[in-house]
Amino acid sequence: MLRTFRKMLRSRRFKARPTFVLAHDELYRLTQGFCEADTTAVAIRRASTLFGFIWGTGSDRAFVVRLLRWIRMMEQDRELSAAFSRSWNAMLLELDSVTLFAEAGLPGHHALVRELVGRVFQRLLPSAREESDTGRIFADVFSTPEAVERFVGQQGFVFERLVRVLALSPAAVVHLEEDLRQAMCLLATRVAGRGATAAIRQRGSTRHVEESPFYLLIFATERMMRAEGTLERREEFGMLQGAIAACIGELDQIHLHMEDAGVSSALVYDLRSIEGSLVRMDMLAAVYTGASARVHSPLRELMNTLVRGRLDDMRLRLLIGQNVNMLARKTVERTGQGGEHYIAHSDGAYWRMWRAAAGGGLLTVFTAAVKMRLIESHFPLAIEGFFIGTDYAVSFILLQIFGLALATKQPSMTAATLAGIIRENRGVARFSKISEFAADISRTQLAAAFSNVIAVCVGAVAFERLWDWMFKAHYLAEESAHHVTTTLHPFTSGTAIFAAFTGVLLWMAAVIGGWFENFAVYHRVPEAVAQHPLGQRFGTRKMKLAADWLERNLASWSTSIVLGYLLGFSPVVARFFGIPLDVRHVTLSTGTLALAAARFGTSSFGHGWLWYAIAGIGITFVLNLGVSFSIASLVALRAYEVPREEQWQIVKFLAREVLDAPLSFVFPVREEVLSIAPVVDEEVEETVPAEH
Repeated sequence: MLRTFRKMLRSRRFKARPTFVLAHDELYRLTQGFCEADTTAVAIRRASTLFGFIWGTGSDRAFVVRLLRWIRMMEQDRELSAAFSRSWNAMLLELDSVTLFAEAGLPGHHALVRELVGRVFQRLLPSAREESDTGRIFADVFSTPEAVERFVGQQGFVFERLVRVLALSPAAVVHLEEDLRQAMCLLATRVAGRGATAAIRQRGSTRHVEESPFYLLIFATERMMRAEGTLERREEFGMLQGAIAACIGELDQIHLHMEDAGVSSALVYDLRSIEGSLVRMDMLAAVYTGASARVHSPLRELMNTLVRGRLDDMRLRLLIGQNVNMLARKTVERTGQGGEHYIAHSDGAYWRMWRAAAGGGLLTVFTAAVKMRLIESHFPLAIEGFFIGTDYAVSFILLQIFGLALATKQPSMTAATLAGIIRENRGVARFSKISEFAADISRTQLAAAFSNVIAVCVGAVAFERLWDWMFKAHYLAEESAHHVTTTLHPFTSGTAIFAAFTGVLLWMAAVIGGWFENFAVYHRVPEAVAQHPLGQRFGTRKMKLAADWLERNLASWSTSIVLGYLLGFSPVVARFFGIPLDVRHVTLSTGTLALAAARFGTSSFGHGWLWYAIAGIGITFVLNLGVSFSIASLVALRAYEVPREEQWQIVKFLAREVLDAPLSFVFPVREEVLSIAPVVDEEVEETVPAEH
């Protein structure tokens, strides 16, 4: 047994020892096969196989060993190296790198579905690229994130040795320079074309197309293409960098006007495409002229970008993430402006919020009463959902008309405003303003929520007493009252799940409201209404008033209507698919509970069901506000590309602030609170009814 065990150990050592020898033999065989390729197509396939064997290995250690062994083999075997160089340069002369230089890693199409389907087919089917496209080799060799990171992360001296092995002949250099020129011309044309669209020109700083830096970029590129000699090229490279800097400055100017003039997915896409094309042009020009002040060599920086970009062109997750960011930016820009109306920055505004929320609570009593009567009528599901949604929508619109407030409609708007502060401030100023603004938000939400709940409870009891006095009967039937109390139980019902789902609906309504407002601003709908031919019949002044009303109220009215029908139809649609889903809105649920408790009178306080239902209301309050605010905050932070580490720093900072000064998040402990809102004259503010 001992001899057998020793024999097994010797056998394992024997098998382990020649691993690198086998790798050396395989590298030699693959290199020799590439050198013997008789056509360009065969050379491309064998080059992909050779470099895929090096970069596509399973472990990082094996990759390093294979790469260094291949480089050492090429440095020591002069005959093999010469044969490889001939085949390598012959293949490069047949390759077309323009598409790789001008498109790898840059935005492809406006439409998400079209791009998504294209990438799926790229994964499932063989590449439809031309045989001479250099991108095919990149796609085959660097097809995984591990392979990309190995290329990008290789040490400088290894990269220099690899470049010497892959040295280009004079003819190949001329061919590559021609591809670089064509790629730069293509990118300059793309920048000029997208920079000349009406949406970008309206938000830019130049009135005439010939003055646009995007248009002038073409001429700077053309002058550089005509430059001869290294010195002249480098001089024109400096001029081209100035033209690129002017384009970037124009992009900054356009971003400043995006919030005022509205945004669209196509506009965000064009801006991102222009910015990426400008950066790529700078890289290509640096390689073309050999002039750069970067830490890494221009060639290595370009290669790293192309390798990463070619992989990104095939990744589905990255595509979806980019489009989600565009959608988030498109909607958050508008909801962030509306969010300022929902925040009390002073003592006077704080107490006005109490009064507005009390009125909103009293109005909600009638909303809850109508809802209970509709449920008792047992209409068909679709009719019931429509009637309940209409009840909600009318109630929410009345809130807007009379300047009343409902707490749960505020968090999605205020979260976007908070993200705006994070975007516009840096360093200590950012954390200071976040703390003050978060305290304002917290005080305002608590004031509105408690005022809503107190007013709806008092109003429901008064409504029940008035109904009983007028009609000598309780408003709710005993069966309906018992149903209300059981559905709000925090443990025996789905109250927590339903409340969280309602928070999602609250966020969705705010996003859709922001989308409607952005649509109107981007397409200048108020101006179109003011200039409508009906002005000749009704008068220009009336059409101007209608346009002003539309501009002020479109976001709030659309949010109210959408939220009403979301709350009304969601349970109906869920039941249609057999899903026992319902909605739990803190103010509406409090109203129905108060009606049910008033039906049983003061004896309700002696029953456990009332206290369990009150606990369910508390859970509903936390989840309604918490879920809607959290989702809106995450979407807004993602839209402004705030890193995840910084998000955690903000959360930790706010937690410390709450522990250090908890009362400042509940009551206005200071006379005046620093605000980022525009200064408004108090007398003027008193005379103008609140819009939200």
